[in-house]
Amino acid sequence: MKAEAMDEPATMDGAERSVDRVAPKRRSWVKAIERGVTALLPGIVLLAFWQWASGHLIKKIYISKPTDVAYRLYELFSSGEIYPHLLTTGQELVLSYIIGVSSGIIAGYGLGRSPRLAKIFEPYVMAFYGIPKIALAPLFIIWFGIGIWSKVAIAAIMVFFLVFYNVYSGVRSVDRELVNLTLVMGANQRQLTYHVYLPATSPYVLLGMRMAIPYAVIGVIVGEFTSSMKGLGLFINQASANYDPAGVFAGIVILLTFVVAANYLAGRLERRFLRWKSPPGQAPSEI
Repeated sequence: MKAEAMDEPATMDGAERSVDRVAPKRRSWVKAIERGVTALLPGIVLLAFWQWASGHLIKKIYISKPTDVAYRLYELFSSGEIYPHLLTTGQELVLSYIIGVSSGIIAGYGLGRSPRLAKIFEPYVMAFYGIPKIALAPLFIIWFGIGIWSKVAIAAIMVFFLVFYNVYSGVRSVDRELVNLTLVMGANQRQLTYHVYLPATSPYVLLGMRMAIPYAVIGVIVGEFTSSMKGLGLFINQASANYDPAGVFAGIVILLTFVVAANYLAGRLERRFLRWKSPPGQAPSEI
């Protein structure tokens, strides 16, 4: 009897410890589900209202139902009609993003490190930045034709300026006393770039890269609206001309899906490279 009395508290302590370990995991799952439901609820309400309003408040010829858009998406992918447009737009987006980001980082870092060059070229960059990029679309089509390169040029310029100003601001914000102290300790330019400028400007670079994603999409679609042989912009334009609102919304949904997915991947990349920042700082937004 005494042995049983001694074993019982030990058994109870083990059970309590097991419950204590399981409870936090269960609470975290419950909180994750609550956050997911909270995030999805406004979208579900909006879709339900849209479904009801189409045909009741607004004529279906102006705004189709979400079910019609879903069926149109199924038709596009099952028939393969949308794949050539997706391939063309995807190529334009990837090329314009790579060109715009790489050139923006190089130019922003170069002018940020050289005050003399910044004084010379900054007024010209600001003047060119003030030109509406949509106004350049016809000119690029004359220069590069109606193929993919005219759209790549438009989108790359939009991406370039956004990344350039973020990187330029990041380089200019580096503490000069830290730079001078590093030079006094005998660091060369390569070491200064790797150990001082790169960590200090990485939040600005990654934020610029993340914010450039929708601008690349805008530039490509604007170029395809102006003149193109294939692409999602051309598909949306043709659907609008044929009074096909379901097709227009289907194209918009595809673009929105791409932007959300690319933004999610960019956010994961940003969190991975900025794990050393605690607490996370704030980088500048678009200038």
